[in-house]
Amino acid sequence: MFEYKEASFYTSYFKNHPDFELVEEFKELEDQEEKNNYVGSVEVLGTIHPLLLRVEIPKSFPHQKLTFRTTSISGYPHLIHQSPSIDPNVDKGDWFCLNTPFAETAEGQLEQEISRLKEWIKHQLRKDLPAHITDSNVISALRFANAYDWENLDEMNEFSSKADLTFIGDFYSDPDNFEKATGHFHCIKTKDHRYYALKDKSFTNYELPYIIVDEFPKSIENLSDFVALRNQYEWDDSTCKHLLPSLNVQEWSISEYFNIIDKKYSEEEALLTIKKIKDELSKEDSYLPGRLIPSNITNNSVQSESHPIKVFPSSKTLIIEKLNELEKKVINNHGYNVKSGFYDTFSKIDDMDEEERMIYDSEVDYWCEIGQFLLNFFVLGVRNEKEILWIMLGTNTRSGKYEETKFNLEIANYSIKRLISYELWRRSVPQKISNEMFFGRGAFSKNFIEKKIAIVGLGAIGSILAESLARSGIYSLGIWDSDIVEPGNICRSIYDARDMGESKVQALAQKIRAINPICEANKIVSHGYWYEHSAITVNYVRGSFYNEVNYNNQEEAIDQIKNYDLIIDCTGSNEMLHFLSYAIPDAKIISLCITNHSNELVCITSRDGNPFELRKTYLSRIEQDTKNFYLEGSGCYSPTFLATYSDISSLVNLAVRNINQNMKEGELLHSTIWSHNTHGIIADKLETYKLDGYDIRMTISSETIYDGEEMNDVSDGKIGYILGSYSKDGLLIMVTHIIDAFNAEAKLTDAFRTSKGIIDYIGDYVYSGLEHDSYTDESLNLIANKAADKSINTCNPMLVVRNLDRTMAYYLYINNRLVPFRKEY
Repeated sequence: MFEYKEASFYTSYFKNHPDFELVEEFKELEDQEEKNNYVGSVEVLGTIHPLLLRVEIPKSFPHQKLTFRTTSISGYPHLIHQSPSIDPNVDKGDWFCLNTPFAETAEGQLEQEISRLKEWIKHQLRKDLPAHITDSNVISALRFANAYDWENLDEMNEFSSKADLTFIGDFYSDPDNFEKATGHFHCIKTKDHRYYALKDKSFTNYELPYIIVDEFPKSIENLSDFVALRNQYEWDDSTCKHLLPSLNVQEWSISEYFNIIDKKYSEEEALLTIKKIKDELSKEDSYLPGRLIPSNITNNSVQSESHPIKVFPSSKTLIIEKLNELEKKVINNHGYNVKSGFYDTFSKIDDMDEEERMIYDSEVDYWCEIGQFLLNFFVLGVRNEKEILWIMLGTNTRSGKYEETKFNLEIANYSIKRLISYELWRRSVPQKISNEMFFGRGAFSKNFIEKKIAIVGLGAIGSILAESLARSGIYSLGIWDSDIVEPGNICRSIYDARDMGESKVQALAQKIRAINPICEANKIVSHGYWYEHSAITVNYVRGSFYNEVNYNNQEEAIDQIKNYDLIIDCTGSNEMLHFLSYAIPDAKIISLCITNHSNELVCITSRDGNPFELRKTYLSRIEQDTKNFYLEGSGCYSPTFLATYSDISSLVNLAVRNINQNMKEGELLHSTIWSHNTHGIIADKLETYKLDGYDIRMTISSETIYDGEEMNDVSDGKIGYILGSYSKDGLLIMVTHIIDAFNAEAKLTDAFRTSKGIIDYIGDYVYSGLEHDSYTDESLNLIANKAADKSINTCNPMLVVRNLDRTMAYYLYINNRLVPFRKEY
């Protein structure tokens, strides 16, 4: 068993604590209510107001929490004063609401409790406030403005599942978002009556009414009574109905009630009786038989004798309206049966058809089981300087208290009620989840989040990319795709069966908004729309970027996309990337494409040069298995290739991770080819070099560098050859291979064939001279001769030299000399 502490331990603890002075030693009291508690009193030292505490510590502490009470101060937030029926010790002081986390020992728990008490004192006691706050307006203002974020220090910034109302996003406090004083919050309502309020109504399922006022409730009592609030703010009936739509919150109301009487009136008798009642009501002082039902009587079946009761003007109007309705009914039916009101419904049940009977039964069941306890909530907002402070209030259909008069008028019986009170429950302080908190520590860097990003192509790569960006805090996206979701898309993208037949653009836009509800809807620009050509022909148009580009509208297409900070092409289309690369040469572009079997993800970025030229060259370096690119026996392109969702998503998210890491520094990542083998993931990153004195760049992958550095030495100094490609404008040289001299011709032939002529010889790999980063005259002459040889497909060959430490230096033969490349970072 756990060994609990004796009273003497707590006496000693507080006696020796520097922040307290022991006033009364701890002991167990004889009072039955306080059995199993040790009670003592201490004074807190160094506080703004003298603070004497009664400390109630259970014998089973720390498994049960202690209570600090005080009569030294009152009226402060989180200092709880309850009625004697709820708190039998309330006469001994109000208790501090500290919500202290659990510690495993009595000593540790005392430290936690005292730490929270100090936090309370630090946040609540102020020189400008008295020890006892009695002004109800000050109390209300403090309770509205006070936040709970200091209480759970060990849980700060975590989301509470206990909050009744949670605002998601920063819209809730800005008065500019609430042009009208009344309205609704778009909410996701849970089964346990919790509400998540969003600015965008997409995917919400409930409208929670709110009202904004310009002053605090006059008292806490007002805040607990809807009628008091209605009277203070002078709300009319429509406003009351807006806040509590399923409740009757009018000041005066009338309804029929029925005694079990069996009396029939002819038309003449009924009209004479109605006239007699109206004549009485026409008098200045009118009296009708009836009985008063006190407001504290909830059982309306309590019987009392009828006697003449004076009818007030407000009641006269209501009764006359009912009598006019009754008069029309009598004339139409040529008579009236008093009991018909009570028995009519039941007499008609047998005449109902099946559908009417089901509706009736459901309404009766609803009222019996739910209706009389139906919960109603609304949110009260108070403008406070430049923000709005909110509190959620609730009630149910059984919370109203009425003054009621029942008039027994022979031909009809009417009950007139005057609403005098409607109890409200104050719910927990609304939880506010800011944009930053919503994504928390899972958000991308600020430099990345603030970018406007265009995603072109929403297949496997594009949809996974969009989801990853949305979940990481990026909310300004433009998305393009001309396709609809087909069954074959489901297995390798984020779409599901509910999206089949929908355009990829519209389906993905919906998913992004559901993932990222704090973003404004117009931040997700979903290009494309359905166009109905005829009754049987409906197409999705303008969803593609490149497919809509033609000779006449290229400028329009460029204007559509050029203002994005980053364009990510996920189409794998050569035409698309070619257009982007040359039409918008200054744009920041990333191309993502995956190879068959998802063995490699090729990520090319404009940081290293023209994206089209780079992808064409480095993708051609990869020998792909193409035999299943086409449907067997047809030559038609297959809609899918061999790759699993897990392979694609893992590689795409690896790329996204690296994009974000580089964006922290405000730069695009260098082009990288990710691949996997039995040893794990390999990142083959391109390194970029610039030619001294020229606007010419060279790229080479890290794996190619490793190949060159690890090649064996040879006796004649000619280690091997450089393979690669030149861009069409000659300003970019892309090195794809460094091969050794042994069997070089066969290797070159294979690379040339595999790449369909893109990869060819572009230079030699030799030893350097005696100094670091130097070359011999023999190497210079070798390259000069090759530059002059018209049978070799380059007039500007490269020379790569190996230094004594096995590092490499790069040169280009241009204008009859070798010019060095310098690495760019």
